Amino acid sequence: MLTRSTTLLVIALVVATLAGCGADATPQPVAGDNGPKSGGTLVLGENADEPACLDPHQLSTTNTTVVGRPIFDSLLWQDAEGNLKPWLASAWKISDDGLTYTFTLRDGVTFHDGSAWNAEALKLNLEHMRDPATKSPLAASYIAPFKDAKVVDEHTLEVRLSSPYSAFLNVLAQSYLAMISPKQLKENPASTCEHPVGSGPFVLDKWTKGQSITYRKNPGYAWGPTGRTGPAYLDELEIRFLAEDATRYNALLAGEVDVIDNTPPASAEDVKANPDLAFTTIDRPGHPFSVWLNTNRAPFGDQKVRQALTLAVDRKAIIDSVSFGQWSVATGFVTPSTPDHAQGGQISYDPARANTLLDEAGWTQKDKDGIRLKDGKRLTAVALDTGVNPQNTQILVQAQAAAAKTGIEIRIENVTAQESQDRTGKGDFDVSVGIWTTNTADVLWIQYSSKNITTPERRGQNTTRLSDDDLDKLLEEARASTDAAERAGIYGKAQARLLELAPAIPLYNRPSLVSSQKRVHGLTWDYAYGAVTFHDSWVS
Repeated sequence: MLTRSTTLLVIALVVATLAGCGADATPQPVAGDNGPKSGGTLVLGENADEPACLDPHQLSTTNTTVVGRPIFDSLLWQDAEGNLKPWLASAWKISDDGLTYTFTLRDGVTFHDGSAWNAEALKLNLEHMRDPATKSPLAASYIAPFKDAKVVDEHTLEVRLSSPYSAFLNVLAQSYLAMISPKQLKENPASTCEHPVGSGPFVLDKWTKGQSITYRKNPGYAWGPTGRTGPAYLDELEIRFLAEDATRYNALLAGEVDVIDNTPPASAEDVKANPDLAFTTIDRPGHPFSVWLNTNRAPFGDQKVRQALTLAVDRKAIIDSVSFGQWSVATGFVTPSTPDHAQGGQISYDPARANTLLDEAGWTQKDKDGIRLKDGKRLTAVALDTGVNPQNTQILVQAQAAAAKTGIEIRIENVTAQESQDRTGKGDFDVSVGIWTTNTADVLWIQYSSKNITTPERRGQNTTRLSDDDLDKLLEEARASTDAAERAGIYGKAQARLLELAPAIPLYNRPSLVSSQKRVHGLTWDYAYGAVTFHDSWVS
């Protein structure tokens, strides 16, 4: 799911440093280890947020980076300081008008099927992302200004945009825009979901849906983005989908898995205190975890009702209860670790003001259950919950209780992940929850531009279905700005406007919480997303 700023080779747009990578960000080797060892298998325990497809261009789910990055490489790499570095592109330059990007591509890279990485491969990938047949929920939005591309020579591609796009290089560092084999895209594009072919350090071996994904080493890998470019140390990598927090944590304690992602917040301090375990964390950039409100129908089509619900929810009490102190309460619609995050503004807890707003909106009567009435109708909203993440369910339940105190009824419906996706796409809901991780404040365009409301032709990510002319104008101006200071100022105005419009309730800045056995070494981060990666991992 879905943070981008920009450092260029020729034109530098200074970006803010990604936060959250503290002293414990990389587990240290235990005494007696003499350095990296090749071989062995590492098993990662993941939650139940399993993608329905492994084609990165067709995905927007939170775990996409974790399951896809072993297979796929990206054009650029974002480092811990937010700088963009060469990966499959060795160099790039931008025209003065911001409309033409010329990429020089790395030589000697091959995909798992033997096909070559070249200018034609990059062109095919960009076209695949925006092809309506791909039905891309994210990559297509991220490269919406992409107009066309011209192959200059085997390793040079000229990419033209329809308008300047300040986040273009940043999004190209994300796993959602990773590169797929050109041979597969040309000869069998339908196979990219079930068995995608990339150029990464691991090759997809087997996907047992609902259970696990296994990968094997790509022995010829020689183009890693960090200091060590060669093959992975591990012979095999396995990701097991373990839905229950307790099951995942107990599997780590028992040694059945080597690493767990999404460590239960209640267990984080126990992990830190366990001499046999290590703990590492990083703050994810992008949009905070939030309660999304459907602004396109009653009751949240009324701005005062949205504002009232926001004021009625004690966000800190909920977050403290659910996270056991592991999460920080959000201050706005962009996380502090995201470039162009704006300071200032606040989201308060004020039940009295919430009641006043509901009165002003005409919900002045109450029924025997204490639920407000207007024209004989109850103030009722339907919330969708997949049950994939227990903390999400707890948040909804506590928000439901807080809303009821001001006379708002929230009915929680348990649905499958697919049903939730389908219904939010059609606008058949009132409340949902989620997070959008990305390395640029352009996340606001993704989430709130009226251009990103889902239509029969294109799935957008404007879940709230918000349409506001003033906000649209600000977000378009920020995208087109080639001046870093100007862009930051525009994004500041956009964030202030969102606080007023209240299309969602930002709850917390969600970190990645990763726990591991002490025998595991070399866990690293994909900083463009804040997800754990395994190219440098080894087991003792």
